[in-house]
Amino acid sequence: MEQFLYDQAVAPVVKLITRHITKHLGYVFCSTKHVTGMKAKLEDLVAKSTDVINRKNRNEINDKEIPARVEPWLGEVEKVKDKVQSIPNDDIGCIHMINRYRAGRKASEATMRIQELISENSEFAWTDAPLATGRATSSTTSTPLSSLPGGDDFKSRDVPFNNALKLLEQDDNNSQVIALCGMGGVGKTTMMEQLKKVAEDKKMFDFFVKVTLGRNPNMLSIQNDIAICIGGEDIRQATVKADRLRRKFEIMLQDGKKKILVILDDVWEKVDIKDIGLTSPLPKGVKLLLTSRYSNICTQIAADAFTLPQVVQVNVLSDEEAQKFFSEYTGVSKEHDQSLFQIGCDIVKKCGNLPLAIKIIGTTLKSQENYVWRDTLNRLKNHDLDDNVQEMIRISYEYIKKDEDKEIFLHCGLFPEDSDIQIEDLVRHGWGLKLFKNVSTLSEARDRTNTCVRNLVNANLLMDSERLGCVKLHDLVLAFVLARVSEGDFAWIVNHGDVSTWGRDEMNESCIRISLTCMGMSEFPRDFKYPDLSFIQLMDGDQSLKFPEDFYASMENLKVIAFL
Repeated sequence: MEQFLYDQAVAPVVKLITRHITKHLGYVFCSTKHVTGMKAKLEDLVAKSTDVINRKNRNEINDKEIPARVEPWLGEVEKVKDKVQSIPNDDIGCIHMINRYRAGRKASEATMRIQELISENSEFAWTDAPLATGRATSSTTSTPLSSLPGGDDFKSRDVPFNNALKLLEQDDNNSQVIALCGMGGVGKTTMMEQLKKVAEDKKMFDFFVKVTLGRNPNMLSIQNDIAICIGGEDIRQATVKADRLRRKFEIMLQDGKKKILVILDDVWEKVDIKDIGLTSPLPKGVKLLLTSRYSNICTQIAADAFTLPQVVQVNVLSDEEAQKFFSEYTGVSKEHDQSLFQIGCDIVKKCGNLPLAIKIIGTTLKSQENYVWRDTLNRLKNHDLDDNVQEMIRISYEYIKKDEDKEIFLHCGLFPEDSDIQIEDLVRHGWGLKLFKNVSTLSEARDRTNTCVRNLVNANLLMDSERLGCVKLHDLVLAFVLARVSEGDFAWIVNHGDVSTWGRDEMNESCIRISLTCMGMSEFPRDFKYPDLSFIQLMDGDQSLKFPEDFYASMENLKVIAFL
């Protein structure tokens, strides 16, 4: 009887202790299994977080609701990624029992947290419900540009900024088309983004539609971007799309009280407003905000709308502002080093007081020796401003220390002008092309890519995008990249304009990378032979796009094919 009572009392305790010991021994002897399982789960989580970021970006563009838990969830994903990075790899060795135990235990805990986040992701209640858009009467108080996010302390910009803001606030037919005009790199897009931010904060408009045109605008692609903004359908015929957009705008304006701001960024040529769904004259409540190097182009667009453009000129910085801006990047002042400061003044003059040029070359020269400054100035002499800007970008490129950073920088040139380049695309392309040294997993490639991107952003060769998880290239920087990759025997082919004009003369068989926008293409060229090709990217292609049966036959070195 006593033995029975003893067994009944002790057995559960022994079982509990045994389970506990087995669990902890598992951390030691199965640490490799725990770490491998954790990494597999993390890959799944990262893929889901990318989907969430993309959905979040679409909803932001379309002014649709975003579940409240999305931002905190994305923050938790970043935390768990950092935690995984701190866990040792599975090559610790048998002797280091304590380290194996710690790695196994941490990997097990991280795996449980990752699974929790994956489960939470499936509970997000995404809807197509629009954001509540209240109307508010905005005052015409001047707003200092330097007080805005991303605003530099340029007093000379306050006047054009506030003039443009007042034009946005005016409720009359004489201010329906507003154009920010100035040379490339002067900061037109930056000012436009800051105007948009103030207009959103003051609830000056009920709807905001923003698209970027660029040097070679593809109207069907632009129409698709506008359709995404206003919740239209994806139509593949330009005339049908324009008609659908027009009806959508009419519905948005039918009560006579709504206001819409349509922003066309980086306008290089005349756009027929009917092609983007607007009518002539512009409906009441609609304003167009343009950014362009050419005021005459904006005048032509305004003429289509039966109005005159209100042109706001965005000029280069004053000498004092330009020198101060340069000193902020280099850390060199008159008091610090009189001789070096004077060289800097001469370099700034060669920059033409352009903010973009000053930012790029100033970042490059920071902490460099005096002879580097003198050499830079000598390289900029006897050139006009356009050539000097390209030379400054070249100098900055040459001073990139790591080959991997250079590879990622040049690879960004494969995307169309003004693209929001997804960092995750760079990760997978870099991984497939084996651009990274000492990287054995996709997770490690992701970390390396993000490091490269951050180095390039810090060097002002890439820009952070307003879309989460994306970066951008300024069009002047893109021009340098395209010139660079088109040199030599193993040039790249990049065509995001009218692909129907893509002829045999562009088919250099030694080409190693190709990127094409295939919108409007029904059949791929049959004589597509590139034996050295390692990468091909096809963008905006129709699902019915036909490929030759022997498409891959002559591309034995192909490592990555991307459909975007």
